[in-house]
Amino acid sequence: MSEARAVAASAAQTYSQGPLKHWMTGPLTATQLAEVKKEFQELKQKEGMRVPVRSHMDDEDYDFRFGAPPDYDLANLAYLSGKTMRHAEGSLEQVVEDLVKTWEFERSHKLDPAKHKTVDQEKFMVGHDGKKMFNNIEANQVGNYNVLLEGVAPDLWAPGQSWHDTHQHLKDAFSAFPWEILKVFSGPPTVAFSWRHWAHFTGTYKGNKGEGQLVEMFGFGTATVSDTLQLQEVNVYYKPEEWLEVMQGKRPSSDLSGAKSLLGPCCPVTGLAGDCEASGSAPHA
Repeated sequence: MSEARAVAASAAQTYSQGPLKHWMTGPLTATQLAEVKKEFQELKQKEGMRVPVRSHMDDEDYDFRFGAPPDYDLANLAYLSGKTMRHAEGSLEQVVEDLVKTWEFERSHKLDPAKHKTVDQEKFMVGHDGKKMFNNIEANQVGNYNVLLEGVAPDLWAPGQSWHDTHQHLKDAFSAFPWEILKVFSGPPTVAFSWRHWAHFTGTYKGNKGEGQLVEMFGFGTATVSDTLQLQEVNVYYKPEEWLEVMQGKRPSSDLSGAKSLLGPCCPVTGLAGDCEASGSAPHA
């Protein structure tokens, strides 16, 4: 439903309400959140790290899904602590990452899709891996999880779920679920990029209890943008089934590390692996 509203213990944990560590319970307490905010400020100052810019949050009054604007300190701490890239100031990677993070904020928190300023209202379409493309209204009604898991095997992701259903399934798995741009291969109007999504599985997903292991997701994407950098068509490419199998405990998280399930082992198939053998990476047939 486009008007689905939700309740969260704090504005810092809306979509991800899991514990900080796997031996704890979630969501975070007020004391834990205070420690997170302190650690976040210390890390920024010590490392001189730039915080992602999510625009259009307080430039006018908005009707927010959780009743108030989100607090990204916990998400930003997880992002700064775990990201693998440090893009140059003003680089295309930085611009695209800020754009995607702002779009994700708007889609996740602004109830009225007409207030989503990162998208071209008339032309916007989004989908993954050649599956159904959703327009702006449709995508807002079903939510990002349903859009980006459309057409996945029903034993892994049941079709026809509401926004509320998907939120209930995933909210207890992580304390935060950061995302980063890895590389941008072409600039506007068609932006091609690679990306990484990751979290420590500290909570539970469909009865499967995490042990704090790092769960990563890698992929590629293209985004056609207007001359004002509004998103018009977004195509995402990745392997959602493998990620869901890890979340259900059907495969180890190590299968996803380093993007090897997406790119292959990058070792000679002859078996003359050399350094690959030494590192424990066996060639695949």
